[in-house]
Amino acid sequence: MEDIPLRRFLPGDIEDVSRLVVETIEVSYAKSYPREAIDYFLEYHTVEQILLDADRGCTFVLAPGGRIAGTGTLLGTTIKRVFVHPSRQRRGYGALLMQALEREALRRGVRRVDLSASLPSKRFYDRLGYTTECEAYIPVGSGKRLDYYAMVKALDEGR
Repeated sequence: MEDIPLRRFLPGDIEDVSRLVVETIEVSYAKSYPREAIDYFLEYHTVEQILLDADRGCTFVLAPGGRIAGTGTLLGTTIKRVFVHPSRQRRGYGALLMQALEREALRRGVRRVDLSASLPSKRFYDRLGYTTECEAYIPVGSGKRLDYYAMVKALDEGR
C-alpha cells in the first residue's frame, strides 16, 4: 500500500470532508437504506456537526495525493463518522483510520470504544474485532427505519 498521509483535521478541511461524507452516504448507502434513512444520515452529518465534533474530540483525515479520501472521529469513547470515499474503498484506508482512532483512544486512556455501524459497514467492523452489542433502529418517517448495529471493542495497549 502506498504511503498514505494521515493527519489531524484542520478547519480549512471542512468543505472537502463534508463533500466526502455526503458523496459516501449517497453512494454507499443507496442499496441498503430507503431515501428517508439517507436523508437522516445527511442531516446528522452537517458541516456544523462535523466542526463541533472535531472541536470536542479528535478527527483524522487521510489525504492521498493531497485530496481528502477518508475521515474518522473519536469523541469520548465513541468512534464516529468514519467514511472512505467509494472510489477509495477496499484499499485499507478504513483500517488505517481505525488504527489511528484506536491509538488516540488509548493515548487518552480509553480502553473500550463503541460505535454505531451502518448495514454496509458491519462486516468491516467485524473484521477489525468489534462485537455487536445489539441491533437497533431509528424511525425516519413514512414507516421507514434506519437499522444499525451498536458495536464495541476492548483495546489492547500492546497495539
